[in-house]
Amino acid sequence: MDIIEFLSSVPLARGLSKKQLETLASFTRKKKYRSKQLIIAENDKIREFYMIARGRVKMFKNSVDGREQTLHLFGPGELFGMCATSSDFIFPANAMALEPSTLLIFPVDMIEALGRQDPTILFNMISVLSCMLKDSMVMIETLSLMKIPQRVASFLLLSTPKKVCSKGDDMELAVNQKEMAKILGTTPETLSRVLKKMVGEHIIEVKGKHIKVLDCEGLEELAAV
Repeated sequence: MDIIEFLSSVPLARGLSKKQLETLASFTRKKKYRSKQLIIAENDKIREFYMIARGRVKMFKNSVDGREQTLHLFGPGELFGMCATSSDFIFPANAMALEPSTLLIFPVDMIEALGRQDPTILFNMISVLSCMLKDSMVMIETLSLMKIPQRVASFLLLSTPKKVCSKGDDMELAVNQKEMAKILGTTPETLSRVLKKMVGEHIIEVKGKHIKVLDCEGLEELAAV
């Protein structure tokens, strides 16, 4: 993988000159992780943040009774661990590779040095963080205010191409139903029942992680109930 070519395609490096991209790439480390390998543990102190080049990573927390809540899924081009730029550098959750993954690792000190030369990269980081905050607010609303069928319908709507539903939309979910249940704060059994009901009502068609939308209005109505 050409790091410079990859970085030129992601929001973090938007607007950077060729020289700046080369500088950024020069201090970027590339590291591979196995499926289910822990990348960062909750309360680890970190002085670097991460970008996914290949694969997928989940951020999650464990409750005192052992239940796992998935907080966010990250795919190629997305960043996580930017709390490394804060004063205490404490990572607030766990990060694990969901599949074989390649990550780019950025030392905070070097990013700060590059930002002092040209603040473009810092503005890009703020933009990325703003988008992540918006996604987090949607997830909080989904988990705290919606019943399980609403959560499932909302999740599927957000998974459609361009997040706009059209009849016949095909989507390949990034996670299996077990992981999806953790994201939505429910059990796999409950999720399975909800999906079967939606299939029975001809709202969706399900084949493993592959889902086809048959009735957009029905899906949207269920999400809005």
